[in-house]
Amino acid sequence: MTELKNSLTDQQACLDFFQSRSTLMLSTFNSQGTLETSVAPFVTDNEGHFYLFVSELARHTQNILEWITVNEAASLNPDSVKRPGLVSCLLVADEIETKQLFARERLTMQLELAEVLRASSHFEWIMTRFESKFGEIITLLKSLPDFHLIQLTPVTGGYVKGFGQAFTFKGFPGQQLQPIQQK
Repeated sequence: MTELKNSLTDQQACLDFFQSRSTLMLSTFNSQGTLETSVAPFVTDNEGHFYLFVSELARHTQNILEWITVNEAASLNPDSVKRPGLVSCLLVADEIETKQLFARERLTMQLELAEVLRASSHFEWIMTRFESKFGEIITLLKSLPDFHLIQLTPVTGGYVKGFGQAFTFKGFPGQQLQPIQQK
């Protein structure tokens, strides 16, 4: 019973940590294979996805849109090779709130990508979430044609709660949370 209680507590801690964050650090590869890392605000939906509303001027947006374009073209030709569609993100506790930086609470995820087109009803629904969370700035950003709504779908991830408290998960943060066993 104690193991189940601890597991639920760890799952809830992972979910609570995820829900307490408003931005994520995102790592993407450019066309030359160079890894680029940036930061972006996000919102979630009720189906386990989360979303970025980002400008084409940002390197991570350029990398994401290029990947989507390459893979859409590749899907038309069954003999072509698709590039992997995963990006990685990090959500991390604030340093000032962390007693021991070596055991800093953090969550990492590998994510699949898709663009949500402006003409879709889903775009408007998600943008309402952005407006609720981030306020009037979203109205301005929506009017700019270089902004794109990107859907991220978590595939796998890891959660570090503290020393000796590291976990892996599949899907949305906290789902199928499994402790990492020391070898």
